Amino acid sequence: MMRVMATAVRVEAAVPGRRRAGTAEHPVDIGLEPGPHVLRSVIEAVVRAEVAEFRRRAEEQRFVRVLTEQALAEAVATGTVRFGDAERATEVDDEEAVAAALLAFEDGLFEVFVDEEPVAGLDEEIALTPSTKLLFLRLVPLAGG
Repeated sequence: MMRVMATAVRVEAAVPGRRRAGTAEHPVDIGLEPGPHVLRSVIEAVVRAEVAEFRRRAEEQRFVRVLTEQALAEAVATGTVRFGDAERATEVDDEEAVAAALLAFEDGLFEVFVDEEPVAGLDEEIALTPSTKLLFLRLVPLAGG
């Protein structure tokens, strides 16, 4: 049985001009072997990994909330009790998320940089290594432009 070595890349999302938008750089195990891959497959792998992590966090939050009465009491005290959010969060469809991300790239809503180099098209080949850094830069249109 052959073992496939997965690549964990560093991913960062950013929105120019917004201090708080985006996320901090974080490692993502994208499940692709090191080596050449087309951008389309890398975006798909990142989206699937991020959706899985999103589901895991939502499930963990729901599980903890059910188990701890103290957490519920604290939420009531601060006025932040929410019901059903974690349930809806776990209903993300992988295929729709991947399709939306690919369409957004094609429509020019975000750019991808691999180790600080821009990638022009979905079929462009990029080399993945365990130290690869991906930046997803969301482009914000200028008002009136």
